[in-house]
Amino acid sequence: MKKIVSKKNPIIPQMGVCDPHIHIFEGKLWLYASHDTSFDNKGFDMRDWQIWSSEDCVNWTLESVVHPEDTFVGSTNCCWAVDCAFRNGKYYYYFSIGNRKTGVLVGDTPAGPFVDVLGKPLLDGTLTTTREYDPTVFCDDDGEYYLVFGGPKWCYGEGCGYYIARLNEDMISFAETPRYLELDHMGDDKASLNKFNKKYYLSYGGFYAISDCIYGPYQFMGHTQASMDHTSFCEWNNQLFNAITVDESSKYFRSSGLCYAHIRENGEIVTDPLIVEYGVGQYDSDWNRIEAEWYMRATSVCKKENRGMPGFSVVCDKYTELYYPNIRNLDDKFAVELTGAFNGGGGTVEIRESDKNGKLLGTLRVESPSKRNYAWNSRDRYPVYFNEKLPCKLDICMVLIPDEGTTITVDYFNFWNHF
Repeated sequence: MKKIVSKKNPIIPQMGVCDPHIHIFEGKLWLYASHDTSFDNKGFDMRDWQIWSSEDCVNWTLESVVHPEDTFVGSTNCCWAVDCAFRNGKYYYYFSIGNRKTGVLVGDTPAGPFVDVLGKPLLDGTLTTTREYDPTVFCDDDGEYYLVFGGPKWCYGEGCGYYIARLNEDMISFAETPRYLELDHMGDDKASLNKFNKKYYLSYGGFYAISDCIYGPYQFMGHTQASMDHTSFCEWNNQLFNAITVDESSKYFRSSGLCYAHIRENGEIVTDPLIVEYGVGQYDSDWNRIEAEWYMRATSVCKKENRGMPGFSVVCDKYTELYYPNIRNLDDKFAVELTGAFNGGGGTVEIRESDKNGKLLGTLRVESPSKRNYAWNSRDRYPVYFNEKLPCKLDICMVLIPDEGTTITVDYFNFWNHF
């Protein structure tokens, strides 16, 4: 019987953990989420918020539950989207009550306990003409924090849209009057804000727009194709992750998923349908190719868009480690073939177990007598034969060691099996 990889999307199945925002606090990933109460929901029934943590993006632990009864709100089934930020030794937890109000809590740890220091909403629907809900918090390069909130006018009517305001250092009050974010698109639910390659990215419901200025105007770019519901982004170990909302039984009982994301030279965000389906941090050696940019962890590496062909490659001109955990169905494989290039000279590729100091599984040495000096988008195939029979599942570290003056490019790799 053929062995298969267990899917990891959603990352926390059948628990109703949705609307994810992920941050890196204290060396771990922290997932801040709302919570659909029942698989049988016929409408939005959300009675608390949940906080989960992970050290590997794959295994998640419930750290705490935030109850509306412990805030100015009291009992409600409208515990909508949340976000969190760290500043001056404190954690600030922003939450929305339905599509009407936004509150803020303060705690000493990423998991709380959190205290309602205001005892009232931070946003109560009076500062703007939009619905003041679904907050996201963003820290710019200069250390200033901003809160973005609101909903689309196609849903709530004229006067609605997304607004932004810089926060005071106390993080529980505004340093300015909220400003309308100009956007040349109809918008969608739950905005998030990030900065990549010196551009501001406003994302919402899988759509996204970019701007040179945090206050806009934002130019619509497209859709990530990963989720039609709430999404957000985080960077960890030199990889960009897209946290997505996944419908399970219906749009009223959802879960959170993760996929890798990549940015083209023109600013477009690309996701991978296979990873959207299966999730991050696990692979099947029976796949016909594993893209090099699907690593979980990397050092000294650059993702580069392929020219004249689809996708991305990993490019390095110095010692680099690429980590691919949980590769399955390896017990009938005797080699891994890299598709890529050694531009300008030669180099060495080591395939090791777990990390750079792990057992050496195979070595490839490429010399440079042929003096090939292809452009970086040229491709050859380079097999690396294993020193021994492998177990069924293994964490693999690919170590790239270019000679001086050489750039190593890896587009993708695949495994050879015994026939």
